[in-house]
Amino acid sequence: EYSYRYGGLSPNQARRYTVEYVARFKEFDGQLFRFDTRIYLEKFNENVEGVCVGSIIGKNPGSAAPTELDQLRPLVLNGDKMLPTVGARFLQGYNLAGKAVPSNAYVRVWNLFYICNKDLGEAIKIASAFNPLPTCPTEQKQTPIVWFGWGGNNASLNKFKDRFIRRKFNKIFFYDHHAKMIVSNTPSESDFAKHTQGMPAEPVNMHLAKIV
Repeated sequence: EYSYRYGGLSPNQARRYTVEYVARFKEFDGQLFRFDTRIYLEKFNENVEGVCVGSIIGKNPGSAAPTELDQLRPLVLNGDKMLPTVGARFLQGYNLAGKAVPSNAYVRVWNLFYICNKDLGEAIKIASAFNPLPTCPTEQKQTPIVWFGWGGNNASLNKFKDRFIRRKFNKIFFYDHHAKMIVSNTPSESDFAKHTQGMPAEPVNMHLAKIV
């Protein structure tokens, strides 16, 4: 049975790990933005510099909420399933590869835009009104692995994809929803880079095991 609570890990597997989620929330013009989102593959230690082992690119932050503004702090998931799922895929990738998870490892979350709103249509309207639209400073950093998970062709979202499509990354992949397979290329605007919701775990686990 798939457990959304643990991102697909069984309760026994989940007990072996202490995954934590942290981010830096800021307000611009009355709108809440979520930056520097990290999925720690062990307990978060704010006194130790973390090690980024990969990134995933999604649409926008949904329902996760801050515990404090302007500081890198643990966040409240509020039913957000993407973050636990991504953490579980990386943990299982390391497990299948027979490799230890690096100390203080985390997966970085980038978004097409960073406005916190679970209503995507409303979030797109708000994002489109910003000029310029604030983006996460960590987008300028390199990361070992980039997983594209922003969904399919969407005329309202495509304009936000370009800055990532133009970037040169090292190890890249997405799960092609139409082809039902992992593709090791940057998706185009029209490709269906499957979001984690409803995505089969095994192909991602197996692929990550080869590249972590």
